[in-house]
Amino acid sequence: MKKNLFFFIIPIFTLCQDFYSNLPIIVINTYGNTILDDPRIISNMGIIHNPGSLNYLSDQYNNYNGQISIELRGSSSQDIFPKKSYSLETQTKDGDNNNISLLGMPEENDWILYGPYSDKTLMRNNLAYEISKQMGYYSPRTKYCELFINDEYKGVYLLTEKIKRDINRVNISEFDNQDPASGGYIIKIDKFTDAPDNASWCSNILNFNKDNVCFQYHYPKADDIKTGQKIYIENFINEVNSLLIELIENQSEIDLVDKIDFKSFIDYFIISELSKDVDAYRISVFLHKDSEINNGKLRLGPIWDYNLSFGNVDFCQSSNINGWVIEQETSCISSVPTFWRDLLKNDSYRNSLIKRWEELRLNELNIDKIYNHIDSLSQYLENAQKRNFQRWDILNEWIWPNYQIGLSYEDEVDYLKYWISRRINWIDENIQDLKLMFPDCTSKDKSLVKITNMLGQSFNNGNDRILFYIYDNGCVEKKLFTF
Repeated sequence: MKKNLFFFIIPIFTLCQDFYSNLPIIVINTYGNTILDDPRIISNMGIIHNPGSLNYLSDQYNNYNGQISIELRGSSSQDIFPKKSYSLETQTKDGDNNNISLLGMPEENDWILYGPYSDKTLMRNNLAYEISKQMGYYSPRTKYCELFINDEYKGVYLLTEKIKRDINRVNISEFDNQDPASGGYIIKIDKFTDAPDNASWCSNILNFNKDNVCFQYHYPKADDIKTGQKIYIENFINEVNSLLIELIENQSEIDLVDKIDFKSFIDYFIISELSKDVDAYRISVFLHKDSEINNGKLRLGPIWDYNLSFGNVDFCQSSNINGWVIEQETSCISSVPTFWRDLLKNDSYRNSLIKRWEELRLNELNIDKIYNHIDSLSQYLENAQKRNFQRWDILNEWIWPNYQIGLSYEDEVDYLKYWISRRINWIDENIQDLKLMFPDCTSKDKSLVKITNMLGQSFNNGNDRILFYIYDNGCVEKKLFTF
């Protein structure tokens, strides 16, 4: 943050009484208390929302005016970024859950106020969630707003649904008896920041570092889950791992595996690779399954936390439009479950993935459709983003972990569109070659394409001692010749 940032706070204070926006306005009063990481503090939240009209800070609170409990959220972002994000719960005066509709979203009581900071487009999360929604999945709903806390302007935020079991969120069954198969589960692969000791278990699934992949209980919560439920979901995940190993080793058809929703796995792969999310496969990975009576297959999703995606990151090759995340040779791959790469060896899975990509490119992943969504957000945020970057003067400045440093908000949006179009084009040109990731050099059907020396030059004389024979199935054989 620039040293003269305080200079830009003063005008916001003086404008408070006349402040207006086309975005909803959220005002939080903490009664003089500091919002902490833990515990939550009791505050009041008021929301001004006049659809189709401007919202004035002087207007009456007409969407919500009541008690909340609030705390900071995020792990690395909480320590690094001065613009904080918050987790809040709407409550009655007695402190009970108060399920209520906020900004037109379905009634609930758990919400996130996400404050984009290093994502200077302010839209990467919204974009990823919209793409996932268009692909046919529940994704957290978001609504843009401008936030004031204790009369201080905080900038542009996204009021976001927290991932939880609910008929309007992750629609899985509640438990209706002691049978652990009678209800649904939400689990996740994630950082262990602030996670209690009883919040996780380690499965038989291995990552590329040859460590066991650990999962965290999300629903039921760690403090609520029963011993029988723990045993059930842990055994289920280990059974899924055995099925994946059998599928890969035997080249089985994915349609014959009745405990895994492979379509959701394929679509998660697609959105992870399209966005080159630096956390893909290893952090903020949610999975869920419904009760056995409701076809309780393991499903990927909902997707979560895509601010470090779409070319916004300067490490782990994340902003390079070429290459597959799952194939990269960086430190980020070490904690990724190995089955993600191994699944690509299975012809049935790989062919279904290619077919699904081609289907999505006709509609959901049509570049013009994606551009239209980005342009509509950019237009909607035209005035609010100016106030946000007056409050947080970070345009034309490197903020961890930016790859691109735009001179203006328009530069940031243009770069996002440029990066996405090039990334889609690269996948179009290379998705048919996924099999080349696993060449079979023992195959008798492979055909020689060319012979090169160590410099990659075509072999044309007898002076090269080391030659590389390159075949059409991706196999490369190194041969040493003595003269």
